[in-house]
Amino acid sequence: MYTQITIKTLYAQGKGITEIANMLGCHRNTVSKIINAKVKEKQTRVRSSVFDAYKAKIEELKRQNISRFRIWEILKGEYGEIPTYNALCKYMQVNSIGIVKHAFVVQNTSPGEESEVDFGYAGLIPTASGSFVKVWFFIMTLAYSREAYYEAVLDQSIETFIKCHIHAFESFGGLPERVKIDNLKAAVIKHRRYDIELNEQYLEFASHYCFVIAPCTPRQPWEKGKVESGVGYVKKNFLAGRTFADVNDLKAQLHAWMRNVANMRLHGTTKKVPHEVFITTEKQYLRKLPENPYTFYVTLSRKVAANCHIHVDNNYYSVPSRLVGELVEVRIQDHILSVFESTASTCVATHLLSSGKGEYITNPSHYPAHKTYSQTTLQAKYEAQMRDIGPSAHELFLKVLQRDKGLWRIGVGKILSLLPLFGKEKLEAAIKRALSFQATGYKTIKNICENNLEGLEIEPTLLESVETVKTNGGNEKRDWGGVSGGEEQKEEGEAENTEEMKAEKTLDRDLSYYTKKRS
Repeated sequence: MYTQITIKTLYAQGKGITEIANMLGCHRNTVSKIINAKVKEKQTRVRSSVFDAYKAKIEELKRQNISRFRIWEILKGEYGEIPTYNALCKYMQVNSIGIVKHAFVVQNTSPGEESEVDFGYAGLIPTASGSFVKVWFFIMTLAYSREAYYEAVLDQSIETFIKCHIHAFESFGGLPERVKIDNLKAAVIKHRRYDIELNEQYLEFASHYCFVIAPCTPRQPWEKGKVESGVGYVKKNFLAGRTFADVNDLKAQLHAWMRNVANMRLHGTTKKVPHEVFITTEKQYLRKLPENPYTFYVTLSRKVAANCHIHVDNNYYSVPSRLVGELVEVRIQDHILSVFESTASTCVATHLLSSGKGEYITNPSHYPAHKTYSQTTLQAKYEAQMRDIGPSAHELFLKVLQRDKGLWRIGVGKILSLLPLFGKEKLEAAIKRALSFQATGYKTIKNICENNLEGLEIEPTLLESVETVKTNGGNEKRDWGGVSGGEEQKEEGEAENTEEMKAEKTLDRDLSYYTKKRS
Protein backbone atom coordinates (compact mmCIF):
# COMPACT_ATOMS: atom_id res chain seq x y z
CA MET A 1 0.00 0.00 0.00
CA TYR A 2 2.86 2.39 0.82
CA THR A 3 4.48 1.75 -2.60
CA GLN A 4 1.25 2.41 -4.46
CA ILE A 5 0.74 5.72 -2.69
CA THR A 6 4.35 6.70 -3.40
CA ILE A 7 4.02 5.90 -7.14
CA LYS A 8 0.85 7.92 -7.43
CA THR A 9 2.39 10.81 -5.54
CA LEU A 10 5.50 10.90 -7.74
CA TYR A 11 3.39 10.66 -10.90
CA ALA A 12 1.27 13.55 -9.71
CA GLN A 13 4.45 15.55 -9.19
CA GLY A 14 5.27 15.13 -12.93
CA LYS A 15 7.72 12.24 -12.77
CA GLY A 16 7.73 9.81 -15.71
CA ILE A 17 6.92 6.11 -15.48
CA THR A 18 10.49 5.01 -16.26
CA GLU A 19 11.94 7.54 -13.86
CA ILE A 20 9.64 6.35 -11.11
CA ALA A 21 10.54 2.72 -11.79
CA ASN A 22 14.24 3.52 -11.52
CA MET A 23 13.71 5.48 -8.31
CA LEU A 24 11.76 2.69 -6.62
CA GLY A 25 13.61 -0.24 -8.19
CA CYS A 26 10.59 -1.88 -9.80
CA HIS A 27 9.44 -2.65 -13.39
CA ARG A 28 7.92 0.18 -15.38
CA ASN A 29 4.91 -2.01 -16.23
CA THR A 30 4.17 -2.27 -12.52
CA VAL A 31 4.29 1.51 -12.25
CA SER A 32 2.03 1.88 -15.26
CA LYS A 33 -0.44 -0.66 -13.93
CA ILE A 34 -0.71 1.14 -10.58
CA ILE A 35 -1.13 4.55 -12.21
CA ASN A 36 -3.86 3.34 -14.60
CA ALA A 37 -5.72 1.27 -12.00
CA LYS A 38 -9.22 2.51 -11.19
CA VAL A 39 -9.93 3.44 -7.56
CA LYS A 40 -12.43 1.01 -6.14
CA GLU A 41 -14.85 2.33 -3.58
CA LYS A 42 -15.04 0.40 -0.41
CA GLN A 43 -18.01 -1.86 -0.44
CA THR A 44 -20.21 -1.68 2.60
CA ARG A 45 -23.12 -3.89 3.34
CA VAL A 46 -25.98 -2.46 5.29
CA ARG A 47 -27.74 -5.23 7.11
CA SER A 48 -31.16 -4.66 8.53
CA SER A 49 -32.26 -6.02 11.89
CA VAL A 50 -35.55 -7.49 13.01
CA PHE A 51 -35.51 -4.94 15.82
CA ASP A 52 -35.55 -2.01 13.33
CA ALA A 53 -39.33 -2.38 13.16
CA TYR A 54 -39.56 -1.98 16.95
CA LYS A 55 -36.92 0.73 17.40
CA ALA A 56 -39.40 3.44 18.41
CA LYS A 57 -41.01 1.07 20.90
CA ILE A 58 -37.61 0.11 22.36
CA GLU A 59 -36.59 3.77 22.79
CA GLU A 60 -39.90 4.61 24.46
CA LEU A 61 -39.55 1.71 26.95
CA LYS A 62 -35.94 2.64 27.70
CA ARG A 63 -36.95 6.23 28.49
CA GLN A 64 -39.25 4.75 31.14
CA ASN A 65 -36.13 3.27 32.78
CA ILE A 66 -37.19 -0.32 31.99
CA SER A 67 -34.38 -2.87 31.97
CA ARG A 68 -33.21 -4.53 28.78
CA PHE A 69 -34.43 -7.94 29.80
CA ARG A 70 -37.88 -6.59 30.62
CA ILE A 71 -37.97 -4.82 27.21
CA TRP A 72 -37.14 -8.13 25.55
CA GLU A 73 -39.98 -9.84 27.47
CA ILE A 74 -42.48 -7.12 26.43
CA LEU A 75 -41.49 -7.35 22.76
CA LYS A 76 -41.72 -11.11 22.83
CA GLY A 77 -45.16 -10.97 24.43
CA GLU A 78 -46.52 -8.43 21.93
CA TYR A 79 -44.86 -9.54 18.69
CA GLY A 80 -44.24 -13.25 19.18
CA GLU A 81 -41.01 -14.74 17.88
CA ILE A 82 -38.11 -12.29 18.06
CA PRO A 83 -34.30 -12.77 18.26
CA THR A 84 -32.56 -13.59 21.52
CA TYR A 85 -32.02 -11.28 24.49
CA ASN A 86 -28.29 -11.01 23.63
CA ALA A 87 -29.23 -9.88 20.11
CA LEU A 88 -31.40 -7.11 21.62
CA CYS A 89 -28.53 -5.96 23.86
CA LYS A 90 -26.17 -5.79 20.89
CA TYR A 91 -28.76 -3.89 18.82
CA MET A 92 -29.32 -1.32 21.59
CA GLN A 93 -25.55 -0.88 22.02
CA VAL A 94 -24.87 -0.41 18.27
CA ASN A 95 -27.69 2.10 17.95
CA SER A 96 -26.80 3.82 21.26
CA ILE A 97 -30.27 3.28 22.68
CA GLY A 98 -30.36 4.10 26.39
CA ILE A 99 -26.74 5.25 26.45
CA VAL A 100 -26.42 8.66 28.02
CA LYS A 101 -23.59 10.70 26.60
CA HIS A 102 -21.85 12.80 29.21
CA ALA A 103 -20.15 16.09 28.64
CA PHE A 104 -17.26 16.98 30.92
CA VAL A 105 -15.75 20.29 31.91
CA VAL A 106 -11.99 20.78 31.97
CA GLN A 107 -10.98 21.30 35.62
CA ASN A 108 -8.46 24.11 35.65
CA THR A 109 -6.88 24.98 39.00
CA SER A 110 -4.60 27.73 40.19
CA PRO A 111 -1.01 27.06 41.36
CA GLY A 112 -0.94 25.58 44.85
CA GLU A 113 -4.72 25.19 44.95
CA GLU A 114 -5.23 21.43 44.78
CA SER A 115 -3.62 18.01 44.74
CA GLU A 116 -5.18 14.62 43.99
CA VAL A 117 -4.45 11.40 45.88
CA ASP A 118 -4.98 7.73 45.07
CA PHE A 119 -3.61 4.21 45.50
CA GLY A 120 -2.76 1.78 42.68
CA TYR A 121 -2.11 -1.95 42.93
CA ALA A 122 1.40 -3.05 41.92
CA GLY A 123 0.96 -6.82 42.39
CA LEU A 124 2.80 -9.52 44.31
CA ILE A 125 6.44 -8.64 44.89
CA PRO A 126 9.07 -10.96 46.46
CA THR A 127 10.64 -10.11 49.83
CA ALA A 128 14.21 -10.68 51.01
CA SER A 129 13.10 -13.99 52.59
CA GLY A 130 11.66 -15.29 49.33
CA SER A 131 7.96 -14.93 50.19
CA PHE A 132 5.58 -12.67 48.26
CA VAL A 133 3.63 -9.69 49.57
CA LYS A 134 1.02 -7.41 48.04
CA VAL A 135 2.36 -3.98 47.14
CA TRP A 136 0.48 -0.77 46.33
CA PHE A 137 1.84 2.57 45.17
CA PHE A 138 0.66 5.87 46.63
CA ILE A 139 0.39 8.86 44.27
CA MET A 140 -0.13 12.53 45.07
CA THR A 141 -0.28 14.79 42.00
CA LEU A 142 -0.31 18.60 42.12
CA ALA A 143 -3.17 19.59 39.83
CA TYR A 144 -1.51 22.65 38.26
CA SER A 145 2.03 21.52 37.45
CA ARG A 146 1.39 17.73 37.44
CA GLU A 147 4.42 17.30 39.71
CA ALA A 148 3.81 13.95 41.43
CA TYR A 149 5.06 11.98 44.41
CA TYR A 150 5.14 8.17 44.28
CA GLU A 151 5.74 5.71 47.12
CA ALA A 152 5.46 1.91 47.35
CA VAL A 153 3.61 0.62 50.43
CA LEU A 154 2.51 -2.74 51.84
CA ASP A 155 -0.97 -1.71 53.04
CA GLN A 156 -3.58 1.03 52.78
CA SER A 157 -4.09 1.66 56.50
CA ILE A 158 -4.75 5.13 57.92
CA GLU A 159 -1.25 5.17 59.39
CA THR A 160 0.34 4.47 56.00
CA PHE A 161 -2.02 6.93 54.30
CA ILE A 162 -1.08 9.78 56.63
CA LYS A 163 2.66 9.01 56.50
CA CYS A 164 2.56 9.07 52.69
CA HIS A 165 0.90 12.51 52.86
CA ILE A 166 3.69 13.74 55.13
CA HIS A 167 6.39 12.35 52.81
CA ALA A 168 4.70 13.95 49.77
CA PHE A 169 4.43 17.36 51.47
CA GLU A 170 8.08 17.17 52.48
CA SER A 171 9.04 16.21 48.93
CA PHE A 172 7.16 19.24 47.54
CA GLY A 173 8.48 21.50 50.28
CA GLY A 174 4.94 22.65 51.06
CA LEU A 175 1.31 21.65 50.70
CA PRO A 176 -1.72 22.77 48.64
CA GLU A 177 -4.88 24.34 49.99
CA ARG A 178 -7.05 21.32 49.14
CA VAL A 179 -6.45 17.56 48.86
CA LYS A 180 -8.89 15.64 46.67
CA ILE A 181 -9.24 12.00 47.74
CA ASP A 182 -11.06 8.94 46.52
CA ASN A 183 -13.39 7.05 48.84
CA LEU A 184 -10.53 5.18 50.48
CA LYS A 185 -11.43 3.16 53.56
CA ALA A 186 -8.49 4.72 55.36
CA ALA A 187 -10.01 8.20 55.05
CA VAL A 188 -13.74 7.93 54.28
CA ILE A 189 -15.90 5.87 56.62
CA LYS A 190 -19.22 6.65 54.94
CA HIS A 191 -20.08 8.71 51.86
CA ARG A 192 -23.73 9.05 50.89
CA ARG A 193 -23.70 12.14 48.73
CA TYR A 194 -24.40 14.80 51.35
CA ASP A 195 -23.80 12.55 54.35
CA ILE A 196 -20.00 12.19 54.57
CA GLU A 197 -18.22 10.66 57.58
CA LEU A 198 -14.43 10.94 57.52
CA ASN A 199 -11.88 9.14 59.63
CA GLU A 200 -11.39 11.19 62.80
CA GLN A 201 -7.62 10.80 62.75
CA TYR A 202 -7.41 11.97 59.13
CA LEU A 203 -9.49 15.01 60.11
CA GLU A 204 -7.06 15.80 62.94
CA PHE A 205 -4.15 15.41 60.53
CA ALA A 206 -5.78 17.78 58.02
CA SER A 207 -6.43 20.28 60.82
CA HIS A 208 -2.80 20.09 61.94
CA TYR A 209 -1.49 20.70 58.39
CA CYS A 210 -4.29 23.17 57.61
CA PHE A 211 -5.63 21.75 54.33
CA VAL A 212 -9.19 21.04 53.15
CA ILE A 213 -10.30 17.47 52.45
CA ALA A 214 -12.31 17.16 49.20
CA PRO A 215 -13.80 13.65 48.80
CA CYS A 216 -14.88 12.66 45.28
CA THR A 217 -18.37 11.38 44.52
CA PRO A 218 -18.53 7.57 44.73
CA ARG A 219 -18.04 5.71 41.44
CA GLN A 220 -17.08 8.85 39.51
CA PRO A 221 -13.30 8.57 39.01
CA TRP A 222 -13.24 11.33 36.40
CA GLU A 223 -13.55 13.85 39.24
CA LYS A 224 -9.88 13.18 39.95
CA GLY A 225 -8.77 12.36 36.43
CA LYS A 226 -5.26 13.74 36.86
CA VAL A 227 -4.22 11.17 39.47
CA GLU A 228 -6.27 8.43 37.78
CA SER A 229 -4.24 8.88 34.60
CA GLY A 230 -1.15 8.88 36.84
CA VAL A 231 -2.06 5.41 38.11
CA GLY A 232 -2.24 4.11 34.56
CA TYR A 233 1.01 5.88 33.72
CA VAL A 234 2.85 4.08 36.54
CA LYS A 235 1.49 0.69 35.50
CA LYS A 236 2.32 1.11 31.80
CA ASN A 237 5.58 3.04 32.04
CA PHE A 238 7.19 1.86 35.27
CA LEU A 239 5.87 -1.58 36.24
CA ALA A 240 5.60 -2.93 32.69
CA GLY A 241 8.77 -4.65 31.51
CA ARG A 242 10.67 -4.26 34.78
CA THR A 243 11.78 -6.87 37.27
CA PHE A 244 12.41 -6.34 40.98
CA ALA A 245 14.65 -8.37 43.26
CA ASP A 246 12.50 -7.54 46.29
CA VAL A 247 10.31 -4.81 47.77
CA ASN A 248 13.28 -2.62 48.66
CA ASP A 249 14.52 -2.80 45.08
CA LEU A 250 11.08 -1.76 43.84
CA LYS A 251 11.05 1.24 46.21
CA ALA A 252 14.52 2.33 45.08
CA GLN A 253 13.69 2.01 41.37
CA LEU A 254 10.36 3.84 41.84
CA HIS A 255 12.07 6.75 43.60
CA ALA A 256 14.71 7.05 40.88
CA TRP A 257 12.08 6.81 38.14
CA MET A 258 9.99 9.53 39.85
CA ARG A 259 12.95 11.94 39.96
CA ASN A 260 14.52 11.24 36.59
CA VAL A 261 11.62 10.20 34.34
CA ALA A 262 8.07 10.86 35.60
CA ASN A 263 8.51 14.46 36.68
CA MET A 264 11.01 15.30 33.91
CA ARG A 265 8.97 14.06 30.93
CA LEU A 266 6.96 16.20 28.53
CA HIS A 267 3.44 15.81 29.91
CA GLY A 268 0.95 14.56 27.35
CA THR A 269 -1.81 17.00 28.35
CA THR A 270 0.01 20.16 29.37
CA LYS A 271 2.86 19.71 26.84
CA LYS A 272 5.20 20.98 29.55
CA VAL A 273 7.74 19.37 31.86
CA PRO A 274 6.00 18.99 35.29
CA HIS A 275 9.10 19.67 37.36
CA GLU A 276 9.94 22.83 35.45
CA VAL A 277 6.43 24.22 35.93
CA PHE A 278 6.59 23.24 39.59
CA ILE A 279 9.92 25.00 40.22
CA THR A 280 9.18 28.15 38.22
CA THR A 281 5.54 28.68 39.16
CA GLU A 282 3.69 26.42 41.58
CA LYS A 283 6.18 25.88 44.41
CA GLN A 284 6.01 29.49 45.60
CA TYR A 285 2.23 29.20 46.04
CA LEU A 286 2.35 26.13 48.29
CA ARG A 287 1.53 26.60 51.97
CA LYS A 288 4.33 26.26 54.52
CA LEU A 289 4.73 23.05 56.48
CA PRO A 290 3.76 23.27 60.18
CA GLU A 291 6.57 23.94 62.64
CA ASN A 292 5.56 21.04 64.88
CA PRO A 293 5.42 17.66 63.13
CA TYR A 294 2.24 15.61 63.36
CA THR A 295 2.52 12.80 65.89
CA PHE A 296 0.72 9.70 64.75
CA TYR A 297 -1.23 7.56 67.21
CA VAL A 298 -2.68 4.08 66.94
CA THR A 299 -6.42 3.79 67.57
CA LEU A 300 -8.02 0.68 69.09
CA SER A 301 -11.47 -0.24 70.36
CA ARG A 302 -11.80 -2.14 73.62
CA LYS A 303 -14.57 -3.28 75.97
CA VAL A 304 -14.13 -2.49 79.67
CA ALA A 305 -14.11 -5.70 81.73
CA ALA A 306 -15.89 -6.19 85.06
CA ASN A 307 -12.61 -5.60 86.90
CA CYS A 308 -12.48 -2.03 85.47
CA HIS A 309 -9.58 -2.83 83.11
CA ILE A 310 -9.04 -3.10 79.36
CA HIS A 311 -6.65 -5.49 77.65
CA VAL A 312 -4.00 -3.99 75.34
CA ASP A 313 -0.92 -5.89 74.12
CA ASN A 314 -1.07 -8.50 76.91
CA ASN A 315 -1.31 -5.89 79.68
CA TYR A 316 -4.27 -4.47 81.60
CA TYR A 317 -5.03 -0.77 82.10
CA SER A 318 -7.66 0.64 84.47
CA VAL A 319 -10.70 2.62 83.34
CA PRO A 320 -13.33 4.40 85.51
CA SER A 321 -15.83 1.89 86.88
CA ARG A 322 -18.84 3.67 85.36
CA LEU A 323 -17.69 2.44 81.93
CA VAL A 324 -17.75 -1.28 82.80
CA GLY A 325 -19.24 -3.19 79.86
CA GLU A 326 -18.91 -0.19 77.50
CA LEU A 327 -16.75 0.17 74.39
CA VAL A 328 -13.99 2.76 74.69
CA GLU A 329 -11.49 4.16 72.21
CA VAL A 330 -7.81 3.61 73.00
CA ARG A 331 -5.12 5.85 71.52
CA ILE A 332 -1.45 4.91 71.76
CA GLN A 333 0.97 7.73 71.06
CA ASP A 334 4.68 7.27 71.77
CA HIS A 335 4.71 5.78 75.30
CA ILE A 336 1.33 7.15 76.38
CA LEU A 337 -1.93 5.18 76.37
CA SER A 338 -5.08 7.31 76.51
CA VAL A 339 -8.63 6.03 76.90
CA PHE A 340 -11.54 8.01 75.44
CA GLU A 341 -15.22 7.60 76.12
CA SER A 342 -16.71 6.67 72.74
CA THR A 343 -19.97 8.55 73.18
CA ALA A 344 -18.43 11.85 74.28
CA SER A 345 -14.88 11.63 72.85
CA THR A 346 -13.61 12.65 76.29
CA CYS A 347 -10.32 11.38 77.72
CA VAL A 348 -11.14 9.39 80.86
CA ALA A 349 -7.80 7.70 81.63
CA THR A 350 -4.11 8.09 80.81
CA HIS A 351 -1.36 5.54 81.52
CA LEU A 352 2.29 5.01 80.69
CA LEU A 353 2.58 2.16 78.22
CA SER A 354 3.97 -0.95 79.94
CA SER A 355 6.75 -2.95 78.31
CA GLY A 356 5.99 -6.07 80.34
CA LYS A 357 3.46 -8.86 79.89
CA GLY A 358 0.43 -9.65 82.03
CA GLU A 359 0.85 -6.54 84.18
CA TYR A 360 -1.98 -4.55 85.76
CA ILE A 361 -1.53 -0.79 85.53
CA THR A 362 -4.16 0.53 87.92
CA ASN A 363 -5.29 3.93 89.10
CA PRO A 364 -7.12 3.23 92.42
CA SER A 365 -9.48 6.14 91.85
CA HIS A 366 -11.00 4.23 88.91
CA TYR A 367 -12.53 1.68 91.29
CA PRO A 368 -15.90 2.33 93.00
CA ALA A 369 -15.61 4.28 96.27
CA HIS A 370 -16.48 1.25 98.40
CA LYS A 371 -13.69 -0.81 96.79
CA THR A 372 -10.79 1.60 96.88
CA TYR A 373 -9.40 0.60 100.30
CA SER A 374 -5.72 -0.08 100.53
CA GLN A 375 -4.52 -2.74 102.95
CA THR A 376 -3.78 -0.10 105.58
CA THR A 377 -7.11 1.67 105.08
CA LEU A 378 -9.03 -1.60 105.26
CA GLN A 379 -7.22 -2.59 108.44
CA ALA A 380 -8.07 0.76 110.03
CA LYS A 381 -11.71 0.35 109.01
CA TYR A 382 -12.01 -3.13 110.60
CA GLU A 383 -10.19 -1.99 113.75
CA ALA A 384 -12.61 0.91 114.17
CA GLN A 385 -15.58 -1.45 113.88
CA MET A 386 -14.14 -3.87 116.49
CA ARG A 387 -13.26 -1.00 118.86
CA ASP A 388 -16.84 0.24 118.55
CA ILE A 389 -18.11 -3.12 119.85
CA GLY A 390 -15.98 -2.95 123.00
CA PRO A 391 -12.49 -3.28 124.51
CA SER A 392 -12.58 -7.09 124.40
CA ALA A 393 -13.42 -7.05 120.71
CA HIS A 394 -10.57 -4.60 120.08
CA GLU A 395 -8.21 -6.84 122.05
CA LEU A 396 -9.29 -9.84 119.98
CA PHE A 397 -8.66 -7.85 116.78
CA LEU A 398 -5.10 -7.04 117.83
CA LYS A 399 -4.42 -10.69 118.72
CA VAL A 400 -5.71 -11.97 115.39
CA LEU A 401 -3.84 -9.25 113.47
CA GLN A 402 -0.55 -10.09 115.16
CA ARG A 403 -0.96 -13.83 114.72
CA ASP A 404 -2.41 -13.92 111.16
CA LYS A 405 -1.01 -10.96 109.24
CA GLY A 406 -2.13 -12.38 105.92
CA LEU A 407 -5.48 -13.96 106.84
CA TRP A 408 -6.71 -11.71 109.62
CA ARG A 409 -9.51 -10.28 107.46
CA ILE A 410 -11.26 -13.67 107.18
CA GLY A 411 -11.63 -14.25 110.92
CA VAL A 412 -12.44 -10.65 111.83
CA GLY A 413 -14.96 -10.41 109.02
CA LYS A 414 -16.83 -13.48 110.26
CA ILE A 415 -16.94 -12.15 113.82
CA LEU A 416 -18.30 -8.81 112.58
CA SER A 417 -21.03 -10.71 110.74
CA LEU A 418 -22.40 -11.74 114.19
CA LEU A 419 -23.04 -8.12 115.13
CA PRO A 420 -26.43 -7.75 113.38
CA LEU A 421 -27.59 -11.05 114.90
CA PHE A 422 -26.68 -10.55 118.57
CA GLY A 423 -25.91 -6.86 119.09
CA LYS A 424 -22.89 -5.11 120.60
CA GLU A 425 -23.38 -5.96 124.28
CA LYS A 426 -23.92 -9.66 123.82
CA LEU A 427 -21.12 -10.01 121.27
CA GLU A 428 -18.70 -8.06 123.51
CA ALA A 429 -19.57 -10.34 126.48
CA ALA A 430 -19.12 -13.47 124.35
CA ILE A 431 -15.73 -12.28 123.11
CA LYS A 432 -14.67 -11.47 126.69
CA ARG A 433 -15.57 -14.99 127.84
CA ALA A 434 -13.78 -16.56 124.83
CA LEU A 435 -10.65 -14.52 125.53
CA SER A 436 -10.68 -15.77 129.12
CA PHE A 437 -9.94 -19.20 127.69
CA GLN A 438 -7.55 -17.80 125.04
CA ALA A 439 -10.08 -18.70 122.34
CA THR A 440 -10.45 -16.32 119.37
CA GLY A 441 -12.29 -18.52 116.85
CA TYR A 442 -15.48 -17.49 115.08
CA LYS A 443 -17.33 -20.70 115.90
CA THR A 444 -16.41 -20.52 119.56
CA ILE A 445 -17.81 -17.00 119.87
CA LYS A 446 -20.87 -17.92 117.83
CA ASN A 447 -21.63 -20.94 120.07
CA ILE A 448 -21.32 -18.79 123.18
CA CYS A 449 -23.86 -16.34 121.75
CA GLU A 450 -26.28 -18.99 120.50
CA ASN A 451 -26.26 -20.87 123.83
CA ASN A 452 -26.39 -17.70 125.95
CA LEU A 453 -23.19 -18.63 127.79
CA GLU A 454 -21.68 -15.16 127.83
CA GLY A 455 -23.04 -14.43 131.34
CA LEU A 456 -21.83 -17.61 133.09
CA GLU A 457 -19.21 -17.30 135.81
CA ILE A 458 -15.81 -18.60 134.83
CA GLU A 459 -14.58 -21.39 137.12
CA PRO A 460 -11.07 -20.93 138.57
CA THR A 461 -10.13 -24.52 137.76
CA LEU A 462 -10.73 -23.88 134.10
CA LEU A 463 -8.54 -20.78 134.20
CA GLU A 464 -5.81 -22.74 135.93
CA SER A 465 -6.03 -25.39 133.22
CA VAL A 466 -5.72 -22.72 130.57
CA GLU A 467 -2.70 -21.16 132.30
CA THR A 468 -1.07 -24.60 132.51
CA VAL A 469 -1.48 -25.24 128.82
CA LYS A 470 -0.24 -21.72 128.04
CA THR A 471 2.86 -22.25 130.22
CA ASN A 472 3.61 -25.58 128.54
CA GLY A 473 3.62 -23.96 125.11
CA GLY A 474 0.27 -25.23 123.87
CA ASN A 475 -0.82 -24.10 120.41
CA GLU A 476 -4.30 -22.76 119.86
CA LYS A 477 -6.20 -24.25 116.92
CA ARG A 478 -7.72 -21.67 114.51
CA ASP A 479 -11.37 -22.14 113.68
CA TRP A 480 -12.33 -19.66 110.91
CA GLY A 481 -15.45 -21.60 110.14
CA GLY A 482 -14.48 -24.78 108.41
CA VAL A 483 -13.48 -26.66 111.58
CA SER A 484 -15.34 -26.55 114.87
CA GLY A 485 -13.57 -24.81 117.70
CA GLY A 486 -14.41 -27.76 119.93
CA GLU A 487 -12.55 -30.40 117.92
CA GLU A 488 -9.46 -31.80 119.50
CA GLN A 489 -6.08 -32.47 117.91
CA LYS A 490 -4.87 -35.94 118.64
CA GLU A 491 -1.19 -36.67 118.66
CA GLU A 492 -0.31 -39.86 116.82
CA GLY A 493 -0.25 -42.87 119.12
CA GLU A 494 -1.61 -40.98 122.13
CA ALA A 495 -4.87 -42.13 123.73
CA GLU A 496 -7.50 -39.94 125.35
CA ASN A 497 -7.94 -40.89 128.97
CA THR A 498 -9.45 -37.98 130.81
CA GLU A 499 -10.98 -34.60 130.19
CA GLU A 500 -7.97 -33.05 131.94
CA MET A 501 -5.67 -34.52 129.25
CA LYS A 502 -7.85 -32.91 126.62
CA ALA A 503 -7.42 -29.55 128.29
CA GLU A 504 -3.66 -29.88 128.05
CA LYS A 505 -3.76 -30.44 124.28
CA THR A 506 -5.82 -27.47 123.08
CA LEU A 507 -7.36 -24.24 124.14
CA ASP A 508 -10.40 -24.53 121.86
CA ARG A 509 -12.80 -27.26 122.95
CA ASP A 510 -16.50 -28.05 122.94
CA LEU A 511 -18.36 -25.49 125.00
CA SER A 512 -20.13 -28.24 126.89
CA TYR A 513 -16.82 -28.80 128.64
CA TYR A 514 -16.90 -25.32 130.14
CA THR A 515 -20.55 -25.56 131.22
CA LYS A 516 -20.30 -28.89 133.05
CA LYS A 517 -20.57 -28.78 136.80
CA ARG A 518 -17.46 -30.20 138.27
CA SER A 519 -17.32 -32.16 141.56
